[in-house]
Amino acid sequence: MLLEEALSSSGTSSSSSSTSSGNKSTSSPPLPPSDAALALLSFLRDELPAGGISAEKRFINLFSLIVDRAFGELNRPQPPSATANNNNNKSSSSGTVTSPGGSTYSSPASSPSSNKLASTYTTTTASSSSGQDKLYQHADGGWLSLLNTPKPTGASSSTTSSTSSLHHSQKTQSLDNDPIVKLLRAPKQSNNINNDSYSQQQQQPTLLNALSAESIHRPQIKFKFPLGGLSPFFKELIQDWKICYLQEVEMQNSAASMAARGGRGGAFGASTAATNTTTTAATTIEGMVGKENATKILYHLLLNGPNEQVELKKYFQSGGGSGNNVLQQKNMNQLSPPRAAFITPMKQQHHPQMNTPRTTSTTNANNNEPNLELTMLEYYLLIFLRFPLANQEWEIQLQDQLRRMRYGAATTAYGQRVYSHLMTSYLKYYLPHGVYHRPDGGGGVGTTTQRVDGGAPLDRTAELFLRLVIEFWVEGQVSPPTFAEGIQRYRNGRSAFLSTSSSSASSSSSSSLNPTLRDSLELTQPLKTTYISPPSQIQIGVLNLVRHLVSDVSVRNMVKTASMSCQRRQTQEREGRVPTTTTDDDDATAKISWCLPPAMTTIQPSIFNYIRLGLTSGSIHERRSIFHRALEAWLVWVEPWNYVMKRRAVVVTGNNNNGSSSSSATHRAGEFLRNAAATVSSHRVEYYPAYVKPKPTSPSTYSSQWEAYVVANLNLYTVPLAIFLKRARELDFSSTNEYPRSLALVQRVLRVFSKQVVTVLNSVLNRRADALSASLATMHRDNLKAFCPPSSWTLADCQLDATNLLEEVFSQYQKRKNEMDIFDRIDARLNALFSGKIGSDETALQSLLSQVRYLMHLPQDYQVLPEEPKSSRGWGSFLGLGSRKDGSLLVENLLVPERDASGRLTDKGRAQIYSGMRKCNPIDVHFVGDPLLARVKTYEIPVLVELTVQASNYLNQKLGLVSEADVAEGQTADEDTLSKHYHEMERYQKTLFRINLRFLADSRNIIFAYVLWWLFRTIGGFFSSS
Repeated sequence: MLLEEALSSSGTSSSSSSTSSGNKSTSSPPLPPSDAALALLSFLRDELPAGGISAEKRFINLFSLIVDRAFGELNRPQPPSATANNNNNKSSSSGTVTSPGGSTYSSPASSPSSNKLASTYTTTTASSSSGQDKLYQHADGGWLSLLNTPKPTGASSSTTSSTSSLHHSQKTQSLDNDPIVKLLRAPKQSNNINNDSYSQQQQQPTLLNALSAESIHRPQIKFKFPLGGLSPFFKELIQDWKICYLQEVEMQNSAASMAARGGRGGAFGASTAATNTTTTAATTIEGMVGKENATKILYHLLLNGPNEQVELKKYFQSGGGSGNNVLQQKNMNQLSPPRAAFITPMKQQHHPQMNTPRTTSTTNANNNEPNLELTMLEYYLLIFLRFPLANQEWEIQLQDQLRRMRYGAATTAYGQRVYSHLMTSYLKYYLPHGVYHRPDGGGGVGTTTQRVDGGAPLDRTAELFLRLVIEFWVEGQVSPPTFAEGIQRYRNGRSAFLSTSSSSASSSSSSSLNPTLRDSLELTQPLKTTYISPPSQIQIGVLNLVRHLVSDVSVRNMVKTASMSCQRRQTQEREGRVPTTTTDDDDATAKISWCLPPAMTTIQPSIFNYIRLGLTSGSIHERRSIFHRALEAWLVWVEPWNYVMKRRAVVVTGNNNNGSSSSSATHRAGEFLRNAAATVSSHRVEYYPAYVKPKPTSPSTYSSQWEAYVVANLNLYTVPLAIFLKRARELDFSSTNEYPRSLALVQRVLRVFSKQVVTVLNSVLNRRADALSASLATMHRDNLKAFCPPSSWTLADCQLDATNLLEEVFSQYQKRKNEMDIFDRIDARLNALFSGKIGSDETALQSLLSQVRYLMHLPQDYQVLPEEPKSSRGWGSFLGLGSRKDGSLLVENLLVPERDASGRLTDKGRAQIYSGMRKCNPIDVHFVGDPLLARVKTYEIPVLVELTVQASNYLNQKLGLVSEADVAEGQTADEDTLSKHYHEMERYQKTLFRINLRFLADSRNIIFAYVLWWLFRTIGGFFSSS
């Protein structure tokens, strides 16, 4: 079987088309995913390197089939002349050939053969007519959409017979040995500087190797991707590109008069004139405010000028299909103000071009949607990173997984596990970590180091990969407003409110128009569109991306150097010997270097917005929501010191092509012993970052060597904290089950802000920092650009939100504690005894209070709630045998408003609250009504409650403890619910003694009585038998 037929997802249609042309041979069904991946690995390893131009042509033909099999066919709209295109696809062309998937490319030398290739373009367009909801979505059946691990067939082709035994369907098998992972993963980089046999065996042929080579040596080969595949998800991206193109057209028109003098007309393409002319023209191209990343992606796609994307240029020049070019230009120029700062496009890279003509794009005579012309590598990366957004099968699998989790049998789908594994390999390949320097300063025998320094600039492909991740995953479909837009909206709202208030003074109204750090949540909310939460797989991918960037050793090395410079400068300023000339101290007077690697610097504004939007718009009560995923990413970003370097032994083994991995206990024990003996010189040792997740109550491990990191991420510490403090009051502190989780979440956030971290933050926010730290903060603000908040914000602005959160936590805890009966107290004491945390709640609350005191600069004598006298609790009140004499309602307190005997506010008490002289204490909210007639509790049996209440009323009436008139008044009174409860409470307080049998309906009492009966019976039977 030919490899093309094996990869074709429509083997029957291919055979039918061949029989219609006279060929009576039947096609075999397509190979299973494992066998197909092994066949492709064999082709990449054996045929492609030695096959010459014919093998290269065949690989180009196979590329679209590989993409369709891996991701699923892309559902495209029906073209106007689908029938004519079908006929054209069956015949070979001398210039261009339409590949499966509808992508047109130019051949390296001559047109590649298209025999026995089924056109998936017509298949996908036919399926797209079923509905617009699946337009530009990937069809089901791709390798990365599979639910279960694919099994190989018993009979494999001759090409893969020697390697098909590698794959097994066991769940314990590592994904590294999966054929699909081997085909699609990134090339493994050698961790050893010396080019020995160990590093040679790591170089396995992958699809990414071949795509990278083709993109370098055959950059003129382009595959088409419809622009409509981006517009449903990233409308602002298309809008930014349109503005850039229209500005390019205006520049070309204005530069027409300079053509005779050698000036170039555009700012995107390769330089054909003087360098200074190119730079001057390039710096005038501006996109939308806050969409610098989209503009940079466009620069990558326009390596050789605007004509690199012919269809895109014609589409935007024609007004996006409206046919009114001039009017469209004017409208687009008014959509957004120009960007304040412009980043110069990347330096152009020249590759050897072949003398074959480029493929001309189809015309947009009917205002059809244009196509992006991408190299093979660009096309693959775009499809791969867009796949979680355009795959409906994953959402169905996720719902099934959540349903299975309720029964404890949830497993992640095979395709999602493979995708996460591939993404991890791509991160390691395109964004490699730097070199780890051991504390002793040496490497030692057998120590491996990495070739690439993480602080080096990113190459063109790595930067494109990172910016696609930012655009598709981090920035998402909804961008937050810039701070200028948010502040303007804030002032408009406050001005409208103050204009209706006649009692506001002019001085107070002017100050209230300026937002503070406390208003960060309001300033983050989207302006025009509602927030769309990214899919769960993207949320996990962003979290893994943050972990990968933060764990880079280059961050530790660069930050440590910058922190030493800042601390040296602080010492000089304290001693009054600040150098004034460069000859005194070159290190102290020179401007400090930026202390973050290029990848973290590029993604910092986008991850800042991702965290802000997630904390603002996510659901706080759903544990798998974007709120908790963004919170986790934020905590990882602001605490890089939780990553520690550990070492492990690298085992050098022979070629493992004919064996299988072992995950037995013996294998794991051997790995543990090798790591324990890693200090022996005969072992090859490598260092890797390991994340040590801190406990909510554990102290921070921050040290002074991370001071520059805190300054370089100043607003990532302050703004998300302000949003969290305001939203944390939505957590459930009243429930017994949810209270520990909610308190632990607050503790996890506040533990980050230790005294050392708060000191560094306040020194910069209050403008008391040294010159080098202030320079780092300025560079950080410049990197955030339009999303940088005002520099006048301080942590003290959030005092009110912090104290409100403390009052909520303390009041709910005190209220739960007061409402606990003897069984609840015994249960709490036993739980604390067995968990070893006796008195942990009070200790945790006091620790929380001390953290907030220092963080918000509160007085040391600040108390959250006023102290109340302890009231005795007797057995009579517990069993309901006596009257309720709650003296706490009548306690005279300077902070408590005046109340009557029943606990209701008097007119004087209301006036005290209105004037601000008194405030209500949440602890003062007591039960209103008769405990005998209260609602059924969760631990009570409803049937027994009704019976015990009737029995109690019958006994009280027969014994004369309660008059029949009082009972009849409580049942027939025609009044509102609140007044009825107050009257019940008044009658209850007037009762000196009565019988309350409701405790017999308590399930806990019933279980306790049954246990006592069983013990007496067992013990009595033991003594009677003896």
